Amino acid sequence: MRLTAIKLAGFKSFVDPTSLPLPSNLTGVVGPNGCGKSNLIDAVRWVLGETSIKNLRGADSEDVIFNGSKSRKPVGRASVELVFDNSDQQIVGPYAAYTDISVKRELTRDGNSQYYLNGKKCLKRDVTDLFLGTGLGGKNQYAIIEQGMVSRMVEAKPDELRQWLEEAAGISKYKERRRETESRIKQTRENLSRLNDLRSELGTRLEVLAKQASNAEKFKEFKAQERQLRAEILVLRLVALEQQRSATLAQIAAQEQAFEAAKRAVIESYAGRQQAEAAFKAEQDLLNGEQAQVYEAEAALARHEQALKHARELQSLKARELEQLSRQLLELQQREQREQQRLLSLNADVAALEQQAQDAETAEGEALAAVSKAEAESQAEQQKWNEHLARAEAPLTQVEAERVRVQQLDRARLMLDERVKRLAGEQATLDAAPIQASLSDCDAELASLQTELAEASARLQQVDQELASQRDIRANLEKNLHEDRQTLQSARGRLASLETLQQAALRQDDAELNQWLRAQNLTEAPRLASQLSVEGGWEAAVEHVLGGLLQAPLTPTYADAASAPKAGIALLDATPGVPPGDADRLSHHVRGPAAVLEFLHGVFVAPNTEAARGRAETLLAGESVVTPDGVWRGRGWVRHPKTGDAQSGVLARAQLLKQLKSQVDALAAKVAEQEQSLGGLRNQAQSLEAERREQAARVEQRRQRQSQRQAFRQAQAVRLEQVLNRLNQLSQELQTLHAQQEQQSQELAASREQLVQLEATAARLRQERVELQQSQARARDQVNRVRALLNQAAQARNAVQLRLAGQKSAVTALQQALQDLAARVTAQAEAKAEYEAQAGELDAPVTETAGEVEAARELVAAKREQLRGARERLSAAERALSQAQEAARTAEFGQDAARDALQQSRLEAEGDKAREASLLEQVAETGFELEPLRAGLPADAAAEPWEEKLASMLRRIERLGAINLAAIQELEEAQTRATYLDEQNQDLTGALDTLEEAMRKIDAETRDLFKQTFDTVNTVFMDRFPKLFGGGEAYLELTGDNLLDTGVRVMARPPGKRNSTIQLLSGGEKAMTAVALLLALFQLNPAPFCLMDEVDAPLDDANVGRFCEIVREMSQGVQFIIITHNKITMELANQLHGVTMQEPGVSRLVSVDVAQAVELTGSELPQENAR
Repeated sequence: MRLTAIKLAGFKSFVDPTSLPLPSNLTGVVGPNGCGKSNLIDAVRWVLGETSIKNLRGADSEDVIFNGSKSRKPVGRASVELVFDNSDQQIVGPYAAYTDISVKRELTRDGNSQYYLNGKKCLKRDVTDLFLGTGLGGKNQYAIIEQGMVSRMVEAKPDELRQWLEEAAGISKYKERRRETESRIKQTRENLSRLNDLRSELGTRLEVLAKQASNAEKFKEFKAQERQLRAEILVLRLVALEQQRSATLAQIAAQEQAFEAAKRAVIESYAGRQQAEAAFKAEQDLLNGEQAQVYEAEAALARHEQALKHARELQSLKARELEQLSRQLLELQQREQREQQRLLSLNADVAALEQQAQDAETAEGEALAAVSKAEAESQAEQQKWNEHLARAEAPLTQVEAERVRVQQLDRARLMLDERVKRLAGEQATLDAAPIQASLSDCDAELASLQTELAEASARLQQVDQELASQRDIRANLEKNLHEDRQTLQSARGRLASLETLQQAALRQDDAELNQWLRAQNLTEAPRLASQLSVEGGWEAAVEHVLGGLLQAPLTPTYADAASAPKAGIALLDATPGVPPGDADRLSHHVRGPAAVLEFLHGVFVAPNTEAARGRAETLLAGESVVTPDGVWRGRGWVRHPKTGDAQSGVLARAQLLKQLKSQVDALAAKVAEQEQSLGGLRNQAQSLEAERREQAARVEQRRQRQSQRQAFRQAQAVRLEQVLNRLNQLSQELQTLHAQQEQQSQELAASREQLVQLEATAARLRQERVELQQSQARARDQVNRVRALLNQAAQARNAVQLRLAGQKSAVTALQQALQDLAARVTAQAEAKAEYEAQAGELDAPVTETAGEVEAARELVAAKREQLRGARERLSAAERALSQAQEAARTAEFGQDAARDALQQSRLEAEGDKAREASLLEQVAETGFELEPLRAGLPADAAAEPWEEKLASMLRRIERLGAINLAAIQELEEAQTRATYLDEQNQDLTGALDTLEEAMRKIDAETRDLFKQTFDTVNTVFMDRFPKLFGGGEAYLELTGDNLLDTGVRVMARPPGKRNSTIQLLSGGEKAMTAVALLLALFQLNPAPFCLMDEVDAPLDDANVGRFCEIVREMSQGVQFIIITHNKITMELANQLHGVTMQEPGVSRLVSVDVAQAVELTGSELPQENAR
C-alpha cells in the first residue's frame, strides 16, 4: 500500500485546488521558509482525524480554512484528500477488495466537518479504524515525523515511548477491543447492581405478601367453614322435609341410579380418551425427537465426509510432490552412478598410462646410452638435430595440451546444458497462480466474514442496549404495578368490609329472609337503602326516621306477596316519586320511591335542637320534626339516634360503597392494563433474549470460521512464499548458468582456433625434420638409426606423459563434479525425507476421519430405523385415540338420555316438592354435594346449634379485619418474578465471567505481541545505531516487569562517549538516535508512507550522508516524502516538488522529475558543444 497523491483545496495557504502526485518512493519537497511546506504535514494530519488545534499550529478549528490575503477573499470550505494504492491489499476488512482507497475530509465555516471513504460519507472512527496498526492510526503515529519530533521522541517518558511501540506492533487494535470489553463489563456490573436492588426490594415484598397470603388462607378456610355450616343447616332443614316426600323420591330412584351410571360411564370414557390423547402426544413428541436426531446425525455425516474429502485431497497433493522428488532423486543417483563408473574407468586408464610412462622412460634410457656411443662420430649433425628438436618440442607439446583443453571444455559445456535443462524443467513445474488465486478467494471470504462479524456484533450490541432499556422500563412498570396493586388491595379490603357491614345492616345475610324472598321471586329486588338519594347532611335524619324500612325490598307487586316470615319484613312499592316543593319537609331532601316520600312528607326539618323544640310545640297530630344529626321529635315525645350499632350509617355507607366500587373498578382496569403491558414487555424480553443468544452464537460462529480461514491463509501464504523463493532462486541460477554457457562457448571457439594454428606450425616442423633426416642419411646412418630409436622413445614418453596429464585433469574435474552431485543428492534426499514425514502425518487424520464417517453413517442408519419404529407406534396410538373418542361420544349420548328421563320424572313430581326443590337449590348454591353433607352429620344434629356455630364463625371472620384476597396470586407472581430475576442474575454473572476471560485473553495476546515487538525493534535499533553514528551502541530497556504497563527507555552511547542518560546527548545526536529508532519501527511494521519535515536540520553533512544512505536502502520497501533545505538530502530524491509563494499568502507547487531533468540536460549538452 502506498500514497499516490495528496489533493488540497482551501486548506491554509493552498487556496487553489492543488494535487501533489507521488509516483516515486523518494520524493522531496523544497522551498524557502514560510512558503507553506509544513502545511502539507498539517493537511495529512488533519485528514487522518487530528482534532488538536495545537498540533495543527492554529488557535481555532476554522484556522485550517484559507483566511484570505491582500488580493483574495477568504473561502468558506477546506478539503484534503489522500489517495492510496491498495494493490497489495495491506488494508483488511470491507475495503480490502479496493485497489484504490480515497480518504477525504471537508470543513465549512459553520463548523460542519465531514469524512469520506471512497466518496461515501463516514465517521471519523471509520477512518482511524482503517489505519489502526499501520503507523497512521491513533495519537502515536510514527509515519509523520515533524520538526522537533525526533528529539521529543527519545526524550519522551517511558510510558509515552511504549505507545510508539504499541502502534508499531498493532496493539492499538487490542487496546480498542479491551476498552470495549471494559465498557461491557462495567455495563454488566451496573445491570447486576440494579438487578440486586430489584431482588432485595422483591424479597421485602415477598415477606409482606407471605403474611397477607396467610391471612387470606385463613379467611378462605373460615369462609369455607361458613359455607359448609350454611350448607349443613340447609341439609338439616331438608331432612325434615324428606320425611314428608319419601314416597316421591322412591318413584325417581331408579332413574337417578341410571343417570349416575351414565355419568360414571362418561367419566370412564373421558379418562380413556385423555389417556389415549396423552399416549398419542407422547408418541408424537418421541417422533419429533427421533426426527431431530436423524437431522443432526445426517448433518454430522456431511461434516465428516467434507473433512475426509479435504484430508484426502491434501494427502494426494503431498503424494504427487513426493513422487516428483523421488523421480528427481533417482535421476541424480543414476547420474552419480554413471559418473562414478566413468571415474573408475579414468583411474584405470591413469594407472595403465603411468606403467606405460615408466616403460617409455626405461626405453629412452637405453636409447640414450646407444646415442652416447655414436655422438663422437656425428657431433656436428647431432648438434643440428638437437637444435631442431629444441625448436619443435614446444609447439608439439602445445598442440597436445590445447587438444586436451578443447575436449575438457566440450565436456563441461554438455554438463552445463544438462543442468540448465533440468532447472528449466523444475521451473516449469512450479506455478504460484493457483496459490495466489486461493489467497485471493480466502481474502475475499475473510473480508465477507469481517463484514458479517461486524454486522452481527453491532446487532448484538443493539440488542443488549434494547434489553437494558427494556429492563428499566419494565422495572418502572413493575414498581407502578406494585403500588397500584397495594392500593387496589387496600380498596378491595375496605370494600369487602363495608359490604359485609352493609349486608348485615340490610339483613342480606339472613337465610330465612332470603329463603322467603326466593319463594316470592324477590331475590333480585333492590333494598330501599340502595335506591335513595339523600341531600348531603341529612343522611342521619333520613336513616333515623326510616329505620328498618331501609331493609325493605322494592317491588311493583308488593301487595301480592305471601305471608312474611317469622322475622318480619317490609315491602315497598317501587314506583318513583317527585319531591314536594316544601323546603321545610324532610321529603324535600330525598329522592326515591313515592311511598317513601309520602312517608317522609309528614316530617319537618329543623337546623338544630332548639329550633326543633320550638317547632314541636306547633305540630299537629301525626307530624314530627327532625334535626340533621337525627334527633326526632313529636308532640310529647323525642327519639335520639342509636350510635355504634350495625344499623347506623347505612345511607352514608351506601354512598361510600358506590365511590369505592368505582375506585376499585378503575384500579382493577388500570392494574389489568399494566399487567397486560408487563406481559407484552416480558414477551419482548424473551424475544430479545432469544435473538441475543442467536446473535451471540452467530458472532462466535463467524469468529471461529474467521480463525480457520486465517490459519488456512497463513499456510497458503507460507506455501506461496516458498514457491516464489524457489522460482526466484531458479531464475537467478538459470541466469548464472546462461552466462557460464556463453563464456564457455567463447572459450571453446578460441581454443579450437588456437589448436588449428598450433597444428599448422607442428606440420611445418615435421616437414623440416624429414628434410633434415634425408640430408644427413648418408653421413650419419648409424647415428640416425640410434637417434631415430632415441627420438621414438622420447616421443613415446612425451605422448604417454601428455595423455597421463590429460587423464589426471579429467579425473580431478570428475571428482569435483561428483562432490557437487553428492551434495545435491543429499539435499534432495533430505527434502524427500521431510515430505515423507509430512505425508506420514497426514495418514492418521485420513484414517481417523474415515472412521468417523463410517460411524456417522451407521448412526444415521440406526436413527432412521428408530424413526420408522416411532412412526409405527404413532399410527397405533392414533387408532387407539379414535376408538377412545368414539367410546366417549357413545357414553355422552347415554348420559343425555338418562338426564332427559330423570328431568321428565322430576317435572311430574314438581308440584309435590316445591319447597324441597327450593332447599336443594340453596344447597347447590353453597357448592357442596348433598349426600356427603348428609352422611357427615350426626344422627342427633339440629338446626339451632348449627346456627350458633355459624354466628360464632361470622364473628371470627369479622375479627380478621381487611383481607387481601389477591395476596395469594400476587405471592405466586412475585415468586415467579423472583425466579426470573435469579435466572437473570445467573446469566449476568456468567456473562461477566465470559467478559473477564476475554479480557485475560486480550492481555495475554498483548503481552506476547509487545514482547515480540520489543525484541525485534531493539535488535534492529542496535543494528541501525552504529551504522548512523559510525560506531557506538544503543538499546531499549524495560522499566518494569509487567508487560502490560511497563515503560520503555532509550539508552544510547555514541562512539567514544559513556553518557548515562539520553539527555546528555547533543541535539544532533538525539536526532540521529530518534531516526535510528524510527527506522527500526518502520522496518518492523512499515507504514504506507513516511512523511519527514526537516528531520535532517540538526545534522552535519557526514551524518546527513549516512542518514541518506539508510533512507535510500529502506526506500525499496517504504515510500518517503521528505521536506528539507539540505542539498545532500535533495540529491537523494527521485522527484522534487517546490513550494512557492509568489503571490503573498498563497502557496503553489512546481514539480520536477529528476531523471527526466537529467535526460533533458544530457541531450542539450551535445548541442551546446556543437555551437
